Amino acid sequence: MKALIRLAWEALFLREEPYTEMRETPKPALRGLGLVALVGLVVAVAGLVGTALEWATSPNLQDIQKTVLEGLQAMPWYKELQYEPEFVEGFLRSFDIGWRVFPQLFGAPDLVSGALRIILLPLSLLIIWVLYGAVAHLFARLMGGQGSLSQMLGCTALSVAPQLLNLATFLPYVGVGAVVGTWTLLCRYLALKSCHRLTWGRALAATLLPYAALALVVASFTCLGGVLAAMIFEGGAVQ
Repeated sequence: MKALIRLAWEALFLREEPYTEMRETPKPALRGLGLVALVGLVVAVAGLVGTALEWATSPNLQDIQKTVLEGLQAMPWYKELQYEPEFVEGFLRSFDIGWRVFPQLFGAPDLVSGALRIILLPLSLLIIWVLYGAVAHLFARLMGGQGSLSQMLGCTALSVAPQLLNLATFLPYVGVGAVVGTWTLLCRYLALKSCHRLTWGRALAATLLPYAALALVVASFTCLGGVLAAMIFEGGAVQ
C-alpha cells in the first residue's frame, strides 16, 4: 500500500518515473486496480468526513424551510388565493417536492449521498479507468505503440492521482473544481507516452482520440434518438 501511495503522489506532480516503474513492474494491471480502488476509497471517505462537518455546522434545513414557507404565505398573491382549497393543497405539495430537490442542487450537505460515494466513487473510477485504458491502448497501438494492455492499464491507473486533490473536501465548504479533469488529462498523456514509448505528438493524439470517439458515440446516439422520436411522433400524428 505504501508503494502505491508513493507512486500516486509522484504521479500527481507529473513526474515520468512512476509511469516507467509501473510499466516495468510485474502484473501492472493488477497493481493499477489496487491503486484506483485505494484512491477512490480514500477520497470518498475524506469527502464523507467533510460532508458530516458541513452538515453539523449548517443551519437546520427544516427551520429554513419553515421560514421560507411562512414568507411565501405572507405575500399578497398567496393571501388572495389561500381560501381556495385546491390551490393551497397543490402549492404545499409542490413546495414540499421542490424542497426535497433544490437544497441538494445548491450544495446542501447530504450524508446519505456522501456515504454512497464510498461505493460509487471507487466503482466509477474503476469503470472509467478500464474503458479509457482499453480504448487509448487501441489508438496507441495503431500509432506504433509498443506497450501491452496490462502495462497500459497499470500506467493509466496513475492518472487517478489528481483525485487526491479532492482530499481538500475533508474541510467543510471546500471544493476543487475543474482542475482535477485537466490534471487527469496531463497524467493520461504521460501514461501513454511512457507505456508505449511514443513521440509527444503521437502520445497527444492517442490521449485525445478516446474523447473524440466518445463524443462521436454520444452524437450518434443523440441523432438516433432524435430520429426515433420523430418517427414515433409522426406515427402518432398519422393515427
